[in-house]
Amino acid sequence: MNGYNLKRFVMQSVIGDSAIFRVHCPSTRSLLLDIFANAVSPGHYLTGQPIKFKSICKFKIICEKLNVIMVPLPECASGEWGPAKAYRLFGLIPLTHEDAIINCGRILEINFRMMKPLAEFVASLHKNRVDDRNLQGQCQTLIRGDIVRIQVDFYEDGQYGLDIYTRENSSTIPNGGKQLLTHCCKYLINVRM
Repeated sequence: MNGYNLKRFVMQSVIGDSAIFRVHCPSTRSLLLDIFANAVSPGHYLTGQPIKFKSICKFKIICEKLNVIMVPLPECASGEWGPAKAYRLFGLIPLTHEDAIINCGRILEINFRMMKPLAEFVASLHKNRVDDRNLQGQCQTLIRGDIVRIQVDFYEDGQYGLDIYTRENSSTIPNGGKQLLTHCCKYLINVRM
């Protein structure tokens, strides 16, 4: 759709035992929402090996009228939005933001409690029509004890995507190097100063 992948108009998140799909229809033409799933253990996910998903259901989306023009979600890592994945895979408990969508002003602070020690965190900010390199300096991560703090200092209003990556303390690869960072979770952030 206008050069964008249609996946960027669907936001999937997990709340409790429910998978939530928010479809931001980019046009009034009919669309097909094809949902794929698989039972994946945290251990398998962390190997970095490809995971096969199976189509479990399909929905025809009919939007007869657009009240506003929908823009694509910021280009983040694929998969679900929100902190549920961080809890399932890494034992990170969200202390400040349990929902996938955050509304904030100029400064945002996200805190997690680690149930097991993790070695490193990296946060990456994304915004439509802005080079990611121009946003690098806006994110800081800090580990103090079992608390992980991610602070973002926004320079302008808009909609952002925040990807968070981590790796386990004891994770090494056979040649003695470090395990690559693994995607932990992502948030959709609406900034209004």
